[in-house]
Amino acid sequence: MKNMDYCYLLLPSVHDAMKAEKLLLQSGCAIQVIATPREISHNCGVVIKFSCAEINTVLLSCKELSAEQKIFKKNSNNVYYEIIPE
Repeated sequence: MKNMDYCYLLLPSVHDAMKAEKLLLQSGCAIQVIATPREISHNCGVVIKFSCAEINTVLLSCKELSAEQKIFKKNSNNVYYEIIPE
């Protein structure tokens, strides 16, 4: 993945993250499953990293998941913050 703005999809469990990964790969999203940064959560061990440009595709692809979903982004000071998609 090239140098760009990344977003991070946080789900409650690894099981939910794996379901989301499958849906996102089927929709053609370029994603990476990475260890969850401690600043975001201590619950789930992984998050899905993706280009923020694909946020609408990610949201549509994961719409059928019943699990709570949160999306985070890192600002210029390397601080994660939750974003609320429009």
